[in-house]
Amino acid sequence: MPIEILALAATGALLLTLTLIQGTRNVLVLGLPTAAGNQHDIAPWNGANDRLNRAIRNLIEAIAIFAPIALTVQVLNLGNDTSALGAEIFLIARVVHALVYIAGIPWVRTLAWFAGVAGIVMVASALIV
Repeated sequence: MPIEILALAATGALLLTLTLIQGTRNVLVLGLPTAAGNQHDIAPWNGANDRLNRAIRNLIEAIAIFAPIALTVQVLNLGNDTSALGAEIFLIARVVHALVYIAGIPWVRTLAWFAGVAGIVMVASALIV
């Protein structure tokens, strides 16, 4: 399997994992009836709980950018060493980003975000022929 597609699948697995953690947290903290409801009348999350929610939203945004680029590179069979390395950098950066975002480590989070963007650019460079 091409590394660009493997990185995309692994990023999806990361999103699924974080979402399962979020859902489990909701049930444990709010109780099943509230967690299963619309959650309109709950207090805003704070601390690590809020950062988890924001890390998930940020990851969704990153996947929305990375996925079409990685898929296009593969459909057009343009993958190369740079795009493969970029996909690896993207995946590692997104794992680090999620962990340090939830932990509340701001500067490392920002560096991981920039590394993820650099990985996307590296994958996209395969499209510039």
